[in-house]
Amino acid sequence: MKGWPILILLGIFTFFAVLGFAQSVEKGISVTVTVPSAVVPPRGGGVVYPPSANVIFEGRAYPKAFLTLLKDNKVAATFFAENSGLFKKELTGLTGGTYTFGIFAEDTEGRKSVTLSFTIDILGGTTTTISRIFIPPTISLFPAQVEKGAKINISGQVFPKSRVEIFISPGEIVKETLADSKGKWLLGLETSLLKEGEYSVRAKAFFGEGEQSQFSQTISFLISPPKCRGADLNFDGKVNIVDFSILMYFWQSPSPENICADINRDGIVNLIDFSIMMYQWTR
Repeated sequence: MKGWPILILLGIFTFFAVLGFAQSVEKGISVTVTVPSAVVPPRGGGVVYPPSANVIFEGRAYPKAFLTLLKDNKVAATFFAENSGLFKKELTGLTGGTYTFGIFAEDTEGRKSVTLSFTIDILGGTTTTISRIFIPPTISLFPAQVEKGAKINISGQVFPKSRVEIFISPGEIVKETLADSKGKWLLGLETSLLKEGEYSVRAKAFFGEGEQSQFSQTISFLISPPKCRGADLNFDGKVNIVDFSILMYFWQSPSPENICADINRDGIVNLIDFSIMMYQWTR
């Protein structure tokens, strides 16, 4: 009967460890602990050593994403997500203790996600399943610097059919787009209404009923003053009614926000600018 106190202590430790799991990982992730049947102590007494533990990781990434699993900041495993974007990976042979796990993904274009990390207590002889992991979207943009009025393409990859929200600062601008069946998403950002200067952008994803990812990395772009092209105020290669509308919007404005509306650069939008526009009107 000498082994039974060990088993009792093992059971008590398991109970309190399970209670603590829900507080040790990020919101949205689910942790389930499976405890095996009690181990019968060896006849004649002796010490019962707890067997090794297993941890299962499962969740959403991107189709064919290359995932890296970290254990205490060291690579524990690498694997690919399924074509659907779902993934499942098991680590076996762990001893009981406290571990910090991390996981990140690389999409089909070589962009990496942020690393999700969580610290949990593992008990020997149990199987811990960490589910509902939602890998944040990858993000990139091109070009990183544009003249005001030009378009910036912001893109990345995420779990297929997810809704992606793109957050742009300063200004707290939020744009939205939908990922396609391969998880690829794209937003063409018009800059004509944005002020000149540096902006930061990041994204997060939503799927199903209430599932959401953490934010992606934060990247930056720069909007520079436009290089004016005469009376072509919207830079479409023509001088027409659209340019005339822009001119009228800034009519009699001293130092207009759109500096190109002051075609002759005399500090005010007036009849002289209108005359130049009429001379350059597309025929």
